[in-house]
Amino acid sequence: MIKNWIKNNKFNSFVIFAYIITGIYRFDILQKAISNTIMYLVEMIEILPAVFILTGLINTWIPSKMIIKNFGNNSGFRGKFISMIIGSLSAGPIYAAFPLAQSLLEKGASIGNIIIIISSWAVIKIPMLIVETRFLGLPFAITRYILTIPGIILLSIVSERILGNDHSSLKVDKSQNSDEIDLIKDALPGLNCGTCGYKSCSEYAIAIYKKESSINNCKPGGEDTLNKLRTLNSITST
Repeated sequence: MIKNWIKNNKFNSFVIFAYIITGIYRFDILQKAISNTIMYLVEMIEILPAVFILTGLINTWIPSKMIIKNFGNNSGFRGKFISMIIGSLSAGPIYAAFPLAQSLLEKGASIGNIIIIISSWAVIKIPMLIVETRFLGLPFAITRYILTIPGIILLSIVSERILGNDHSSLKVDKSQNSDEIDLIKDALPGLNCGTCGYKSCSEYAIAIYKKESSINNCKPGGEDTLNKLRTLNSITST
């Protein structure tokens, strides 16, 4: 049983092993490590619940079309600007950005804009500017910001080139029935034309499943696609 746990939790096993070795050779360092671990755990307990509530509200109340419009692949400069504002006005440690980024990505935000949010959160937060100015001076802080912002934009562009823009494999909550979504996707023509209001047929299939869009919006599919969707027992027009 222990062997299986170690096999399935290699990283955790390595950390525990490192703690044990450290304790054997330098118990004082182990005490400091445990103290820091507890501090970070307390910080996470204080911050992450609020982050999860925020991401839950985004998933529940903000429609995918709004996210795609303002953060999607065709959002252009506006999407980059809004993403940078969100990241720079954020509070809390960088790990709090990832649940929010995942929620936006699953709703249709582009890879590039997600990169901008995370990068801005990490290096150009307004609270950071205040502290940086206090210790290093305003000219230093302004110079770094001026040089950092173009770097963030460039990083987002390069990341999109490497990772691609296709969100056809967007994550779906485990509570959702991915098999049912696959059936909906198979009933669609697969043209990814965008006439339904979504970037791809996969995103449209997810929207139909979530009852966020009507089955009547696929114009290229015509009656044939509509009839296929009607035959799926759990799909109803919104």
